[in-house]
Amino acid sequence: MQVDRRRSPIGPQRPIQPRRQSSERPVPSRRPSRERPVPSRRPIQIRRPIDLLQKSLSILEIICVNLRSSTLYLRLTDRAKIHARGIIQSRRQSSQRLVGPRRQSSEGPVPSRRRVRTKFSRLKYRNILCLIGGAIAFFWLVTMPFRIRRPPEPPVILPQQAILPQEALSPPTIQTSENLAARQSEPTFSYNIKTPPNPVYSQELQGIVDEAVNIATSKGLPAESLSITLMDVSNSQTHTFAGYQNQTLRFPASVAKLFWMAAFYSALEKGLITQRESAFKDDLEQMIRVSNNDAASRILDKITDTKSGGRLAGEELQTWLKKRTQINTFFQSAGYNDIRISTKNYPIYYLRQEGPIGRDLQLRGDPSGPIRNQVTTDQAARLIYEIYTRQAVSSVASRKMAYLLTRDLDPKAWKKDPLNSIQGFLGESLPPNIYFGSKVGYTSKSRSEAAFVRTLDDRAIYILVVFADNPAYAKDETAFPAISRYVFDRLNARGPSNFEGEKALGGEGSRGGQ
Repeated sequence: MQVDRRRSPIGPQRPIQPRRQSSERPVPSRRPSRERPVPSRRPIQIRRPIDLLQKSLSILEIICVNLRSSTLYLRLTDRAKIHARGIIQSRRQSSQRLVGPRRQSSEGPVPSRRRVRTKFSRLKYRNILCLIGGAIAFFWLVTMPFRIRRPPEPPVILPQQAILPQEALSPPTIQTSENLAARQSEPTFSYNIKTPPNPVYSQELQGIVDEAVNIATSKGLPAESLSITLMDVSNSQTHTFAGYQNQTLRFPASVAKLFWMAAFYSALEKGLITQRESAFKDDLEQMIRVSNNDAASRILDKITDTKSGGRLAGEELQTWLKKRTQINTFFQSAGYNDIRISTKNYPIYYLRQEGPIGRDLQLRGDPSGPIRNQVTTDQAARLIYEIYTRQAVSSVASRKMAYLLTRDLDPKAWKKDPLNSIQGFLGESLPPNIYFGSKVGYTSKSRSEAAFVRTLDDRAIYILVVFADNPAYAKDETAFPAISRYVFDRLNARGPSNFEGEKALGGEGSRGGQ
């Protein structure tokens, strides 16, 4: 009898149910805890045993069906499923037994027995101080280029000594000249240099000055309103000069402040000004560097012991005029003939004066022919010369005045400054890598400047003073730079002058054109 194997096996059959989906949701990931979880000793693997059980059950089912051993199959499958369910639950429970947030203990935290020491805590106080000192020194060295630069050492002119190259950086001590009068024996307030310098007239320099005048006239500017003094001091044996209308008195504008500066230092050293110099530091810098009229007004008042104000009469007016005009006699007694520098520059904002009023207006005299400040280019060149030979007032005072006159020709230092004294004047056209000291004067009707120029290699060392008392020069900003550049190129290309050649070309003691 053949048995149909396609028929179902004998005995009660239990349909094979598909694998139950677990009703339990997957365990959500734990919230991040501030404490580190304790890692499990061995990795948890759940999916792999379940897959093996499923495969083994499917194989066992095939074997039991084929062997018609339904009872054995049911028992084995039931036990296998129970065993698999137990494994799954045990695995889930073990995965949930990861370290959770610790229970808050009612007791306080147990203090650590061992102190955690950092790197700096191991250092001694002496080492810490050394580190701080080293950091300060390093910061000081790094920021040194960014701090305010000290102006270059003003050079010195030595009339009778050879000028060594290193003197531009470290000038030697100047011995007292025979021209220096003993300040202790002077009964009155006067300038200390009694004898003017005696430079030699140079025909070569006169040619340079004449060409400078031609530069001005080629721009349509009037030559009769122009005065020029050029003094070459590059030769240590002798100093030469030339000029054009260099002894004509002209309105100097703010170049008068150059003379007020010298008179101030003289009054300070003679004890006529009892206050310390530091009290006038700001006014001196504003007067010379920025040409501030307010500061200059206060300085002139302090020198002459006067004040601006309303009109005076009688003896009171005469006393005030005598005090104010003593600034003129201060220089006239030393050979600055007919110089007048007793009038203030306007406007003066702290006095609310756009022009002279009251006693300052009385000082000017007849309104039809008012007395104004009057200086020659030779006189301005002489004072510049005496400052840079360290003879003006004293060696210390001359050095201070030279510092105040020093200008930086680097365009980065003056281009953005609306009050600069470079643009439109002698320094604008010069190279920046030279020493340049000057005092400018400017009004709506005049332009003037007294300058000292020295190259680093000492090929050209000279004094150039240009006064132009005419509104046309005030409007023109190209004439002064063009004249200055021409003089610089000629003297720098020539080098130090030859005294023997100068003596052969021109006689001693002759003067430039008037």
